[in-house]
Amino acid sequence: MSRIHGTLVSLGTRRLATTRGEFVAHVFQSLATRDYALAVACGDLASPAPLLARVHSSCVTSESWGGCDCDCAQQLDAALARIGRAGRGVVFYLMQEGRGAGFLAKARDRMIVQASGNRLSTFEAYAQMGLPPDCRRYDEVVLARELLGIAAPFELLTNNPAKTSALEAAGIPIAGIQPLRHAASPFNVHYLRAKLQLGHTLAADAGGAGAALPEPVPTVEPRALPGAPQVVHVASYLLPVVLRDGGPDSGPHWFWSHAYLDAAARRSRVVLAYGRAGGDVLAVRVQPEALTERFPLPGGGTHRRLWNATVRAFVTHGAGAAVFTVRDELGGDARPSDAGSNETALLLLAHHAGGRRVRPVVAAGDEAAESALRAGLARLGVAAGESIVLAGDA
Repeated sequence: MSRIHGTLVSLGTRRLATTRGEFVAHVFQSLATRDYALAVACGDLASPAPLLARVHSSCVTSESWGGCDCDCAQQLDAALARIGRAGRGVVFYLMQEGRGAGFLAKARDRMIVQASGNRLSTFEAYAQMGLPPDCRRYDEVVLARELLGIAAPFELLTNNPAKTSALEAAGIPIAGIQPLRHAASPFNVHYLRAKLQLGHTLAADAGGAGAALPEPVPTVEPRALPGAPQVVHVASYLLPVVLRDGGPDSGPHWFWSHAYLDAAARRSRVVLAYGRAGGDVLAVRVQPEALTERFPLPGGGTHRRLWNATVRAFVTHGAGAAVFTVRDELGGDARPSDAGSNETALLLLAHHAGGRRVRPVVAAGDEAAESALRAGLARLGVAAGESIVLAGDA
C-alpha cells in the first residue's frame, strides 16, 4: 500500500478491539491541515461488492466526556455494530468538530441555542455566527479510499442526505443508504428535531419535550483571562453528562462547559465544572484523553474509566473542575503523568478555583502527576488540601 496520496499520509495501523468486534484502525495525517483521520475497518476492503461505510465527524463532548445532548456517540456505536455484524466495512473518523466549524464554534452554538431557551436551532445559531449550516469537507475520504485500495461503492450508513450528496460530488460512488435510526431523549430532542426539519432520516419521536436546563445560560462575548491575554474565554453552556459504564449514579449530571482559545498553543481548551459556587473546596483534575477511546472499547479504556471516576468524585464532593485539551490536531495519547505540567491547564484551574482551596483528583499510583499538579498550583498561589485518589488504572 502506498504511504502517501495527495496530501494524506498513511502512518500505519493498530488493532482496535471494540465492544462491536475486532477492527483495524488505519491512521492517516493530512499534510494540508495537520489533522489526523482514522479508517476503522474489518473484512476484505479490496472486494468489488458494495462496502458498508460510515463517514463520521468527531464529537469529543459525547465520545470522550459522555455528553448526551447530541446523537453522535450513538451513531458511531450503531455504525460499528452494523459493520461488525456484517463482517466487512469501514468507519472513516474525521476530525471535524461542530460540523467542520471547530470545537469553539460548536461551543458558541450550544451557548446561543441554550440562551434562546431552545427557540433557536443549531442551524439558526450557525447563521447568527455567520457560518453555513455545514462546513465539512470529504477530501480525506477520497484520498483514504485510494490508500486503502477501495474501489467498491459505499453502502452508506447515514441519516443525512446532504452528506450523501457531498460524497457523490467528491466522486465517491454510493450504492445505497442505510439510516441509523434511534429514539430521541429529553436531552437531545431539540438537536434531533432541528436535524429532522433539515431532512435527516430520524425516528418519528423526535418531537417530545426537552429536559429543562437547571439554570439560565447567558450569552458571553470572548474575553481574555485576567493576566493571561493568550487564553480567551469563548463560550459557556450546560452539558448533560451520562456515564455509559452502567455503574451507580450514572446521571445525567449537569456540567458547565467553559470553552477557551489557547492562542499561544493554537488549540482549544475546555473546563467542565460541576456543582456549587462560593466557599466550597474545589476538587480539580487535569484529565487526559486518547483518540482511540472515543470508540466503544471493552471496559471503556483507561482514560474513560478515570473520567467516570472523576465525575463520581465531583458529584460526591459537591464541586469540581476538570480541564481538557481538545485534541483536534493530535493523534497521540496523552499520558496521565504529563497532566500536571501544562501551564495553561494549571492557569485555568486556578482561574476556576477563584481563591478557593482545592483538592487534587489523581489516579492511584500516578505520584508524578500529583506532584506536578500540586507544584504548579502552588506557583499560582492556589492552596491544595488532601488529594482525592481514584481507584483503577493510572
